[in-house]
Amino acid sequence: MDKYSSIEVSIRFYDKQIYYLGDPIIVEFQIVNNGRDPYLFITSFKKIFTFDFDISSMTKKKVMHSNSYMIERRKYEPIFNDEIILKRNEVYGVRINIGEWFDFKESGEFVIKGILYPNLITESGNVIVTEKELYLNLNPPYTEIVREQQREKEILRLKTEKFPPYKVVELMLNALMAGDFEKYFLHINFEKFIHQFNNAERKYVGAKDIDKPSVIEELKNYIKAENTLESVPYSDTVPVDFEIVKTVIEKTDAQVTVIETFKYINLIEKKKYTYYLHLYADKWLFEQYDVVNIAR
Repeated sequence: MDKYSSIEVSIRFYDKQIYYLGDPIIVEFQIVNNGRDPYLFITSFKKIFTFDFDISSMTKKKVMHSNSYMIERRKYEPIFNDEIILKRNEVYGVRINIGEWFDFKESGEFVIKGILYPNLITESGNVIVTEKELYLNLNPPYTEIVREQQREKEILRLKTEKFPPYKVVELMLNALMAGDFEKYFLHINFEKFIHQFNNAERKYVGAKDIDKPSVIEELKNYIKAENTLESVPYSDTVPVDFEIVKTVIEKTDAQVTVIETFKYINLIEKKKYTYYLHLYADKWLFEQYDVVNIAR
């Protein structure tokens, strides 16, 4: 039996939307172990050594990798990696912006196949290609006015749509990693979250009710790196990747456990965050978190 026969590899668009030339195009890779035995594969911190895509137009013209992708691939430096073991029915997923990896020179329709290198791209012959293809309709670039209109619609959707706790945390972290603080702030109860910060909490507790909103604004500006309200920059809490591993819901309270990856120069660290959320009417809001380091 083929050693990969029990492994299902698939790709999908992470956020289904209308795609325009020059925009991010986030594709989610999923690996599922459908077999009885555990499945081990190697994943690199730099996704380019584990995952790839085959993209072509409807006329079979290949879309080439971008210059930035090729430069990253050819860097002469150690490849940091982890061994991933998937038990039966377990799923491993990553999100990749193919708009950065590939040089889309023009709009049109494209066919996308996913490629997995279970033992890194440096070992030839070990390749899994997704059976099902994705079809991308890439529209011509549009003006800033249209872009702003699209963003307003997206913000309105995020404000009104009901999301489960794990999705709230996922949306928050993606927004934080993208530096999109407007979206990040949408899911936070700042009257609770402010108690996570020593200086901000002290100012907030000591302020008159009429002045408390201005202290919250000061905290938001600190998060955006516009002041030094706290001794440690908030940017130190921004991961480069994350994986949601557990969600517990008890009536109107929820805990979401996330393994987050951080990179400091040549040092890679993983930390376990527990996010605490509360249900207000029909909307889950984040209130505080705990964090512990994971031993290397």
